[in-house]
Amino acid sequence: MIQFVCDGCSVIKEPSEVWIVGLAAESVGVTAARREVTIQSAWDRPTAIHPLAVHFCSVECKDNYMAQLFAPDATAEQVVVGSASEEEVRTAPTTEGSRTRIHRKKRAA
Repeated sequence: MIQFVCDGCSVIKEPSEVWIVGLAAESVGVTAARREVTIQSAWDRPTAIHPLAVHFCSVECKDNYMAQLFAPDATAEQVVVGSASEEEVRTAPTTEGSRTRIHRKKRAA
């Protein structure tokens, strides 16, 4: 049995309830991270069981999820470059369009 759980508040969907469904994806590249959420116009089972599906019991839960996902001060990601003995760590925001440059430390010959 499949249970649909709200991604905002963790409430379990009942068969008679009308919910909001969408698809969320994140692509992290070398220089940027991109996030997107596509909200569907109506609930349909094929979209709801898709691996990238997000489920919301209310517009409020959807709005809170989106605000947290696309917040300017979203959780930062650490990028480690180099070996364990000479690593350089940079913190880069993971918001859409963010970029970071990583410079490798020169190794002794």
